[in-house]
Amino acid sequence: MADCEKLATCAFFKEYQEDESKKLALAGLANMYCRGDKQDVCVRKKVSKALGGPVNVPVNMMPNGQPLAGTSSDGWSDAVKTAMKL
Repeated sequence: MADCEKLATCAFFKEYQEDESKKLALAGLANMYCRGDKQDVCVRKKVSKALGGPVNVPVNMMPNGQPLAGTSSDGWSDAVKTAMKL
């Protein structure tokens, strides 16, 4: 399976790729959602499409739609939360 077309520009991976404490988790997420069979269920991709682009997706949102450990969804807009349910 080919890599997700958004992997190279994904704000989530770009933001946290240099954080040594998160590298293992990021690799696992990338293998499942960006290089594996869960590309079609990536919540980041879904929200991006619904809201007109990746700049509207919270940077701390993991591909499964949860906030990255140690962060919160408190600042996520209502539009993001609605798009996640579509």
